[in-house]
Amino acid sequence: MDHFFQELFHGDIFCNTPPPVNQSAFVPYESQSENNVNEGCNPRNSNKRMIEFLRKNWCAAVGTQEPDRVRSQRHMFNERMRREKEKQNYMALHSLLPHRTKSDKNTIVQMAAKTIQELQCNMKELERRNYEIVEAKTGMDVGGGTKIIRVNIDNPISGIDSMVAVLKCLKKLGSRTRRIQSQFSHQKLSSVIDVETQIGGGEVENAVQETLQEVERKLVFNYRES
Repeated sequence: MDHFFQELFHGDIFCNTPPPVNQSAFVPYESQSENNVNEGCNPRNSNKRMIEFLRKNWCAAVGTQEPDRVRSQRHMFNERMRREKEKQNYMALHSLLPHRTKSDKNTIVQMAAKTIQELQCNMKELERRNYEIVEAKTGMDVGGGTKIIRVNIDNPISGIDSMVAVLKCLKKLGSRTRRIQSQFSHQKLSSVIDVETQIGGGEVENAVQETLQEVERKLVFNYRES
């Protein structure tokens, strides 16, 4: 019996006893890579990282927004700058208007519109005078064609009688009147007559001036007689 327990203690009684395991600090490379792949593919870890990433971005976006107070101050500053620029524009326009013009906005706009209309009328008048000057220069040429005849009388006694005498003179010379522009006043009679004639423009003007002088002498004589 003692011999049996001694053999059992030394391990010689059972021949199929597994050999002792060799302990080592090294592990196979394949087992490590498989474990790492399994850990990286864990859906729970991926979701957790995504939630943390979105949470950081959301906090950063919220932190960059302007407070309402800062936004309100910026709006007030921009509005003040806009009004100041508008005021400067009105003042610049007011400096171009006639003196004694009121400085309120409505008056400035109304006076500016009126001034623009006057300038447009003056521009048309200058264009008309330019056309008359060109036509008059053409009418000074010797020979037939279109001529411009100017009639100017200071302090006329009867402007209508003078114009009637001029038209009769032109008809007598065989000239055809195309256009007449006249301005009557007590201080002056001014008229521009566009005629077609076969004689020189200088001859027509001399005849018209002689006719006007004769008519004026007759009107003065009749006025003194009455």
